[in-house]
Amino acid sequence: MIRVTSVWHPYGPNRRELDDFDYFGQEMSGNGTPPLRLKEWLILQIDSGKYPGLRWENEEKTLFKIPWKHATKHNYNEEEDAALFRAWAIHKGKFQEGAKENPSVWKTRFRSALNKSPDFKEVTDSDQDFKHYKIYSVVSDPPQKTYEVSKEAIKKLREEPPRMPMIKMENQGPDGSSKVLQLETFNTPMEEDYWLHVRLYYQGKLVNEMTTQTVEGCRIVPLASPGHEHILGSPHHLENILLPPPQILPDILSPEMQNVVKKLLLNLDKGVFLWVAPDGVYIKRQCQVRVYWSGPLAPYTDQPNKLEREKTCKLLDIEHFMHEIQMYVLYKGPEPQYQIQLCFGEEYPGSTPSSKKLITAHVEPVFAREMLVIAKRKRRKDPLAD
Repeated sequence: MIRVTSVWHPYGPNRRELDDFDYFGQEMSGNGTPPLRLKEWLILQIDSGKYPGLRWENEEKTLFKIPWKHATKHNYNEEEDAALFRAWAIHKGKFQEGAKENPSVWKTRFRSALNKSPDFKEVTDSDQDFKHYKIYSVVSDPPQKTYEVSKEAIKKLREEPPRMPMIKMENQGPDGSSKVLQLETFNTPMEEDYWLHVRLYYQGKLVNEMTTQTVEGCRIVPLASPGHEHILGSPHHLENILLPPPQILPDILSPEMQNVVKKLLLNLDKGVFLWVAPDGVYIKRQCQVRVYWSGPLAPYTDQPNKLEREKTCKLLDIEHFMHEIQMYVLYKGPEPQYQIQLCFGEEYPGSTPSSKKLITAHVEPVFAREMLVIAKRKRRKDPLAD
């Protein structure tokens, strides 16, 4: 397979060094500034001590109290009791200074955000008077299906050739009534067994695309600064799939968005490491920026799946994929899923479509894509599959 030509030239005259920035935003606010998620924002407010009555209830900082006075109470003070709700509305771009004040709407939106967030859970206690405040617990991040793999194990996985199955279908019996899907496994790997096809997007617009062709895998990284071509502890033969500097893409990003993406890229310096092993496709997040994903093994389809830093995560299981191929061909099962989506710095999946996200990547194991093509062809040709 021929490598796909990149959309941009990595060593052109517009190559520049990126500024320092740390971004863990969720979505764009009204003024174009990426706000913090509710969890990070609220924890900052509690720690600040700016709001009377908003405080931690234990030393572990897992329980906190929020003043929750009703506006009809005689001791209600709008400036003080609605201050937190007002600040959240400003942070989310739902209210601007000078606009009409609406404390009840602020409070409703804040309560809705708390109730929808997987990071908080309201605590009730019959022995307490909850008329004037609420207590919430901070929920730990949901468990991810991660795999701790030693350097020696990873090296062994790469040295051991993948045993990729090939599909062979035969009708058995004189009347052709029985069906057999035969999977043949070959010890000698083909080059494309290791290939990954990767597409990179800025706000849904393609900025780079290539097919990797090394056994070691690849890294998705910003354009490296001189002298930082290799990451310590990573194989030296990794292919780098480069995220282009946004300033050379004026037709794709506005000047405002260029600055946001430019700052986000610096903390992506170590990127993410992707590779194909005999039993599946793996990823390891090495950058500071949070990375979220969706794919066949993702724990959730309707809420964010976060990759833990420096932990190996399995994205696709080959044995399970092949079982789905069998069910698809022989018994008209659902089409096997093999595509993987990555989102950098913003929660994913969620209510916001990937086309609105700042930086995303679409990853396809080439062997899985080609195997599904073969399976579709077999299914169309086999009269028993219909």
